[in-house]
Amino acid sequence: MKNLDFEAIYEEHFHTIYKYIRLMVSHAQLAEDLTQETFVRLLKGNFRNEAHIQTFIRQIARNLVIDHYRKKALIQWLPFTQEHEQHDFTYTPHDWLAQNELRQELYEALQQLKPLQREILIFRKIEELSIEETSLITGLSITKIANTQRSAMKKLQQLLGGEWHESP
Repeated sequence: MKNLDFEAIYEEHFHTIYKYIRLMVSHAQLAEDLTQETFVRLLKGNFRNEAHIQTFIRQIARNLVIDHYRKKALIQWLPFTQEHEQHDFTYTPHDWLAQNELRQELYEALQQLKPLQREILIFRKIEELSIEETSLITGLSITKIANTQRSAMKKLQQLLGGEWHESP
């Protein structure tokens, strides 16, 4: 990582990488360990400016999560810990309970998705990455990502009820 300010990169990207890994593995300590390993590999790695640094870091994090599940032979993915983007809550006790119920419903529905569908939704809907950024991180075609997102959203609609309108 010559000629790059590692501390500045770490400060800028740590929270985003940790949040992604935390969503993927569900255990805080494991997420911290994998996030740390992501930045260790970045520091030791050979970033060649072929992609944006954020994309490169996300690829490292994604590969570490995949390696973790391969080693453990697990296919379970993590709980959804972010607020559902369609809801805006104030923190009164009643609303807080309703929010937790919605999170639980969404978590349970996400657990029923295929791992790739869940990952695509995390990148596209939770982290709000572009389809191009998601393609660079996952190595999948834009068409595959769009189709996977569409099928995942339709599956969530079936599981949660309600309507989903595809955005361009």
